[in-house]
Amino acid sequence: ATLAALIAECGLDAPAVMALGAEPRWQERRLADTAAALDRGVFGAPTYVIGDDIFWGQDRLDFVARRLARG
Repeated sequence: ATLAALIAECGLDAPAVMALGAEPRWQERRLADTAAALDRGVFGAPTYVIGDDIFWGQDRLDFVARRLARG
C-alpha cells in the first residue's frame, strides 16, 4: 500500500506500475543481477562497480566521482 501511494504521488498509474513490477521477468532479472554481483565480489549495498573497481557504501561517492572523472 505504501509503495502504491508513493507511485501515485509521482503522478504514475500505481496499479499499472505494480502489475509491471510483479511480472516474472523482473524476478529473473534480480536473480541474474544478484548472481553477477556475487561473482564480482559484491557483498553489500550500495555498491558501485566501475570497470574493475568496486566501491562500497554511500560514503564512497567521492571516490566514485573521481574514478568516473578518469574515464
